[in-house]
Amino acid sequence: MSNRPTGRDRALTRDAGMSMVEVMVALVLFALLTTGILLTVTRASRLTHEDAARTAATNLAVREIEITRDTFAGVTRGPDRIKEGMVTNPSPLPGKRVGQDLVVDGTKFRVERTASWKQRGNTASACDQGSSVELGYLEVDVDVSWNAQGREKSVHMATTMTPPKGTYSALTGHIGVKVIDRDGEPVSGATVTATGAMTKSGATAGDGCVLLAFLTPGTYTLTMNLAGHVNPAGDATARTTANVVTGQLWRGTIEYDRAATINVTFATQVGWSLPPATAAGINQVAVTIGNSALIPGGSRSVTGTGLNRVLTKLWPYPSGYEVWAGSCVDSDPGDDRAAPVAADPEALVAPAATATLAPLTVRGTTGQVITATHAADTACPSGVTITLGATLDGELRTSLPYGTWTIKRSGSGSTKVVTLRPTDTAVPTVTP
Repeated sequence: MSNRPTGRDRALTRDAGMSMVEVMVALVLFALLTTGILLTVTRASRLTHEDAARTAATNLAVREIEITRDTFAGVTRGPDRIKEGMVTNPSPLPGKRVGQDLVVDGTKFRVERTASWKQRGNTASACDQGSSVELGYLEVDVDVSWNAQGREKSVHMATTMTPPKGTYSALTGHIGVKVIDRDGEPVSGATVTATGAMTKSGATAGDGCVLLAFLTPGTYTLTMNLAGHVNPAGDATARTTANVVTGQLWRGTIEYDRAATINVTFATQVGWSLPPATAAGINQVAVTIGNSALIPGGSRSVTGTGLNRVLTKLWPYPSGYEVWAGSCVDSDPGDDRAAPVAADPEALVAPAATATLAPLTVRGTTGQVITATHAADTACPSGVTITLGATLDGELRTSLPYGTWTIKRSGSGSTKVVTLRPTDTAVPTVTP
């Protein structure tokens, strides 16, 4: 009897089921297909969520523009009620506060509205000179941003709003101020306040310009105060005066920048001392800084702290400062001034300057107190008197700024005049 499988046996073998390899291949194919479907569904879901967020952001931008337009055109509100510059979340959703993020379907949105007045005519901004003094239109930009999948996304919209010609110039005037730094570059985000018949403030835009519109005519004081900033005179508060006239736009410029600092060390000849500090620990020697832009005369005396001096609140002239000891006219060493010291407000360590004093030997009875007096002049209108100390063993080796001084000993009515110059090669010796 033959053991070879019959056709019926072979058919039964084929119908017996799948092999293990076939099962594994089928499972892998099913897993790949399932993963692809899940990725497609996830991607579609994410796109749907992003589309929904973008639609919500667009609606919020339109909402902000329409709220601004409604305020602009309102009879009881009007264009002068639109806050200029950038404001964040100015129009909250019901039940929320101004400044809070706007939440829609669980997503937080930040609405930033920037409004700036522009003139009619050929000028770039209200701070630029041009042929027109009438405000032409309000430019409004709205940016709505949100975070999606760890990335910042945004929607931008812009529009202009124009009041009827002449409507808002019949009873009011305007101020346009541009704030610039030492290089003439615009300073943005600085708040300028106008105080006069009314008070109004605004922040400078990216071009350094701020427009204070619809002001009651009169004289206004414009001020700005930023921590660590000064004007060219070294004042922490920059100010100027504006005269507002009906229907007119007053334009002006304010220079304002971060203050610079210079560390000054007094240098004396070896063996000759610096005049002693006062009982309050104050160095009696003044310091003068020089730069051709300083008014008047290209120099001015400055105060500072320490036995050596830390000069602060300096306008950061790119050309820096020349520094010398003394405050009177002839204390200036002239052609013998030291090289200028940089005035860099960004320096991590303040630059150093050296102020050199002239040596002077005074002879007299031991224990006598020596004083030096400089006559008043245009640079030191009250004159200068410095107590140099007491003689020891009949002599005092001291130092003074350059110039002409009257030396006097205590207990003696006699005096001696001495002139100290940077070109002196020998140490002057006087006996009052």
